[in-house]
Amino acid sequence: MLRGAANQIVLWPQQGCSLGVVLRPSFNSPQSRPSLVNQKSFLGTCIVVLFSSLGGMVYLTSPRISVVSSRSSRSSVQTIERSNRYAESNPGTPLAGPTLQTKQRTEQWNQFIPAQFAGDQACKSCHPMQFEAHQRSGHSHTLTPMGATEFAKELTSQGTYQDSRRSQTFRFKIYEGKFRMLHAHQTIGVNWLVGSGQHAQTPIATNSAGTEGVEIRLSAFGTDRTIGLTPHHDRFDSFRAASEECFGRPMDVADVRSCLGCHSTVIPPKELPLDSAVMISNVGCERCHGPRKSHAILAKSGRADEVKPMIGWEDPEQYMRTCSACHRDETTVRAETPESDRVRFQPYGLKRSKCYLESETPITCSTCHDPHDAVSLDRDVYVAQCQECHQPTSSARCTSRPRGDCVECHMPRVQWTGEIAFHDHYIRVHDAGDDAEDPSRIVQSADASPARQP
Repeated sequence: MLRGAANQIVLWPQQGCSLGVVLRPSFNSPQSRPSLVNQKSFLGTCIVVLFSSLGGMVYLTSPRISVVSSRSSRSSVQTIERSNRYAESNPGTPLAGPTLQTKQRTEQWNQFIPAQFAGDQACKSCHPMQFEAHQRSGHSHTLTPMGATEFAKELTSQGTYQDSRRSQTFRFKIYEGKFRMLHAHQTIGVNWLVGSGQHAQTPIATNSAGTEGVEIRLSAFGTDRTIGLTPHHDRFDSFRAASEECFGRPMDVADVRSCLGCHSTVIPPKELPLDSAVMISNVGCERCHGPRKSHAILAKSGRADEVKPMIGWEDPEQYMRTCSACHRDETTVRAETPESDRVRFQPYGLKRSKCYLESETPITCSTCHDPHDAVSLDRDVYVAQCQECHQPTSSARCTSRPRGDCVECHMPRVQWTGEIAFHDHYIRVHDAGDDAEDPSRIVQSADASPARQP
């Protein structure tokens, strides 16, 4: 096994193949082996390439791991040439069409997806409890085609929306199943609704190349889908007329790929177009367990164990890296990020805590959360988990309220923006002035009501 310095995951020899991570793979050199150069961390879905001794090459997904560039691949990959601007009449449409080479690569990708990925339904017969739990989780419905959503129907029924900070009135319509947003003489095709709805859902528009997009200014908040300004869009009150800025925050290729990558099971490499036909939306079983088509086939003959998962869940560090790929930790939270924003990134907070750093038994996200299910609202479950270590007779006892609500004191809900609040996973004693957190942002609760979300 050849290890990368950053996350100790680069190559695994298996069945005559080498499994590796490359930044820009080549379709023209399937038997080449990547050279380990230019290692760096990558936020979002990485592309893993399977080099076969028979000359075949397929793509897999993995959480954030070391990205390795291939010298032999780099020269043979041609980036899709597209204008950096949207067509003025329809910002959702790129100005240039795909090349013949891109079409061929897309065909190869489309053959790979059904050949390697079984889909969530294939897991149901052997893992019914995990399947049903996953269906309840936000992961199972975190990226939905906009035109098929209840939010799209509500907007079109409402007809118009007045921007709360700009002198703009937006109009909406669904045409041939596709959602359109209009302002004055401009139209934009909105293709995705991002988010599970637990906190908010935000529409985004992307071009078919996946090289640029727009995060729409309005979002749906809470389970009742109250319409309001997308978080942090008060920074974009000024905009250029007759541009995509009219509809929201412009997104570059890194924004688009990172956003859709974290809300999907697999997306194609950046050299290929990006649309629903060439990706598996939502965070499904195979996002964390790897492509399972072979596993599902062999399971029918009692040989499922012959195909091992890509992630070693018994390794706490690898477990945390997997969750941190999207939920973020100290390797991906920027230094300039305000403390009030960092509360959104649970692994970042947890890994600063003494509970994480000093526990005899390593803790991970699944110490308190079922990785398959929706976040539990049963506060007693979390308190019991804390008290497994913090017993009244132990050296780690709580001297203030040993039988009190651990979460309320040590993981309070902190307001992020608007009505959205997150529990601070930096577990500690919250004294005034003990860190950069503004105490006024802590959301006070009168009791341990289940309505308070962990």
